[in-house]
Amino acid sequence: MENIYTSRVHGFPGNWTASLVGNGWATTSTVLSRGVAVIMPQEGLLSLVAVLGSSLSLVALVFAFITYSLFSDLRSVSGTTLMNLLAALFMTQLLYVVGVGGIQDTELCVSLSFSLQYLHLTVFFWLTALSHDLCRTLRRNMHVEPPPTERAVGCVFAVYSLLSWGMPLALLAAAYLYRTHHHQHHTNNHFLKQYNCWFLEKDIQMLFYLLPTVMLLFWQLYWLAKGAALTRNAPSLQMEPRRRLKVKRRRMMQLVLYLKIIALLTAVCLSGALATFTGWNAAWILFNIGHSVQGITVALTVTCNCRIIGLYARSIKRRQKALLAVSRSNNTQIISWSPVPDTV
Repeated sequence: MENIYTSRVHGFPGNWTASLVGNGWATTSTVLSRGVAVIMPQEGLLSLVAVLGSSLSLVALVFAFITYSLFSDLRSVSGTTLMNLLAALFMTQLLYVVGVGGIQDTELCVSLSFSLQYLHLTVFFWLTALSHDLCRTLRRNMHVEPPPTERAVGCVFAVYSLLSWGMPLALLAAAYLYRTHHHQHHTNNHFLKQYNCWFLEKDIQMLFYLLPTVMLLFWQLYWLAKGAALTRNAPSLQMEPRRRLKVKRRRMMQLVLYLKIIALLTAVCLSGALATFTGWNAAWILFNIGHSVQGITVALTVTCNCRIIGLYARSIKRRQKALLAVSRSNNTQIISWSPVPDTV
C-alpha cells in the first residue's frame, strides 16, 4: 500500500524507511535478495518515541501546573497566564497521542484535526499574552508605578482569556465554514488520515493556522524586543551597582526563557508545515519527535529555575520549623506535667 513515505522517500540512512499507514507508524527495512527488494517489518520505533515522549510531557505539565497553583507568589497575571499555557499544551499532548495509532472513523478524524488546530492556536495566543504582560510589567517598573489593584489585574486577565481562548475559536469556526463551503469533506478525508488526523487540508492550514501563527510570532518578538530595551534602561534607576546588576540579570533570564519557549514551539510548527506541504521525510520525523517532547521541555523550562527552587526550599524550611515547634511544645508539656494531674 503506497503512502507518503514509500511514494516520496527513496532510501534512508541504513536502508531504513518509516511509513505512516492507517493503523499507525510502521518501521520497515529494505533487504536486497537476488536483485529483488523485500520489505521486512520492524518495530515502530517512531511510534514508541511519540507515545513515551507524550506520556512524559503530560506528567511534566501536570507537575508544572501544580507548582504554579501551590505558591501564592506565582499567582500573578504572568503566573496565571502561564498556567493557561500549560493547560493548553496538556490538552494538545493528550489529543496528539490519540492520533498516533491511526483513526479509521472519518468524523472522529475530522474532529481531532479541528481540535488540534484550535489548541495549537491557543498555545501561540497565550505566548503572545505572556510576552505582552512581560513588556507591560517592565514598563511599569521603569516608571516606578504603584502595583495594580485587584480589579485592574482581573480586567487584564479577562482580556487575555477572551483573546486567547476566543480568537482561536473564531478562526476554527471560519475554517469549518470554509471547509463546508468548498465541499472538502467529501474529497480530502484521505489526506487527514494520511497524516494521522493531525492536520487539516493545506489551504485551511495555511489560511487559518499558519498565517495567524506568523502574525502572533511577529507580535511576540516585538514585545520581547521592547522588553529587552526596557531591561537595558530600567536597571540604571537603581542606585547600588550590585542591585542594578541583579535586576538586569533576572529580567534577561526571563526574556531568554520566553524566547526558548517561542523558538521550540515555532520549530515544531514549522516542521509540521514542511512535512505536509513538501512531504519531506526528515521534517515529518522532526515534527513527531519535537511535538512529543515539547511539553516536558516547556515544563522543565518554567519550573527548573532559581525562583521555583527557592520557593520549594522556603516551604520545606517552614514545615521543618513548624514540626520542630510542635515537638518542642509536646516535650515541654510532658516535662511540666501540663495540665497538672488530679490529686488523690
